[in-house]
Amino acid sequence: QDAVCNPFPCQHSSRWAHRARVEAMPNYSGGFHYDPKAGYLCTCLRYRHTVIEHVFGRVTFWIFVVMHLLVKVAFVQGYLTTGKLNQSGDLEINPALYVNWSEMGIVSAITTFFEVFYTNECFKRYTHLYDTTRDILGVSYEYVMEMRLVLGPDNHNYIRLAARYLMAAVMLFFYEMDDEVKAHEWEQLLRLGLIKPEEKAALMNLLPPERTMILVEWSGAVICLGHEKAVKNNKCPPNLRKSLLDKLWKFRHLQQVVKDVEGLPVPFQYFHLLKMMIVVNVALWAYNFGCSNSILYTVIFFFTSAIFMGMMELASDLSDPFGDDEVDFPVGSWLTAWMTMMMTLMETKFPGGEDNWEALLASETGIDRNLIGIDIFTDCGFADSPSRKNNRALRASSSDEEIALKLDDGAWGSSSDEDSESRTRR
Repeated sequence: QDAVCNPFPCQHSSRWAHRARVEAMPNYSGGFHYDPKAGYLCTCLRYRHTVIEHVFGRVTFWIFVVMHLLVKVAFVQGYLTTGKLNQSGDLEINPALYVNWSEMGIVSAITTFFEVFYTNECFKRYTHLYDTTRDILGVSYEYVMEMRLVLGPDNHNYIRLAARYLMAAVMLFFYEMDDEVKAHEWEQLLRLGLIKPEEKAALMNLLPPERTMILVEWSGAVICLGHEKAVKNNKCPPNLRKSLLDKLWKFRHLQQVVKDVEGLPVPFQYFHLLKMMIVVNVALWAYNFGCSNSILYTVIFFFTSAIFMGMMELASDLSDPFGDDEVDFPVGSWLTAWMTMMMTLMETKFPGGEDNWEALLASETGIDRNLIGIDIFTDCGFADSPSRKNNRALRASSSDEEIALKLDDGAWGSSSDEDSESRTRR
């Protein structure tokens, strides 16, 4: 598969430059990070990291394949036929065992509609949970940044304590996805310093849904105390406390949304009915495709059934993204990157911030506008607009003084009737 998908790359190939960028991009969705520009055949021939692996691991699929082969053998041996030939030259099926293709198409159409609807609902649920879960981590970044800006460096311990409670709330939220926090997970919180032994004892006396709420409340109480001190000592505006607390309420709301969506899957009655329709439909395919002398019908049945059942497998995986399936969210990687970023936001010192930016403000100068438009982003692997291509050709054949003269004269893509304001802006 790798030989099919990875021909020898050319050193200056834009395709392989694109692939290098794809592999370097962070994969926030988990699973296999694929190249959307890969060829049709190399994508179809891939077996690993596909839903086909799950289908072939199902005993039900092979039962249907065996059923189809038995029907095929029975048909060829004449057990399902009258011994006569029909108008197309094939053996005529016994009328008592005949299934009309047009009538079976109605069943297939209804099943396809139900399956597509179910897959669509599972994917919408999947993307909604993804967006909300990422927002939970994102709002914690905003909370820490705003605390540092509002409370200032004199109240840094308040920031650390409030952030620690919020980080513990995030960790417990994900630990409680399987209803209970395990002993080694409590030990991990203690080892990371997110909770103290006395705090652990207090939290363990609460129900799982209450723990994250209490930690959010503790964080809010600490930030209120820190804000009062900042108002008193640093003349911090009193109304900024509301913005900080709004971040906490948004954090709590996002956690509640994830729990509510997780607790409301597609009703089992619909799921049961869909499974039954798929079984009936594939069984009819196994029979009708078997009632033919053509071997191609066996190939068609094999791949059609695999695709049909594979879509159901994919939808089932998408319905619960907090697990260990390949399409599930990489929560472990998310939390590692999130905790690193939280520590960076809390503890990083601003270069030049020791004297309230006085030295940097005194030495600050404007950006040279003559640099804008001269070879910007032309060698970064992005698509070139016509003006960028002209700019690069101009740069390659001219000195900086000639470029300036040509720009002033309108030689770089400017028309003769272009006004002076547009020429100056270009």
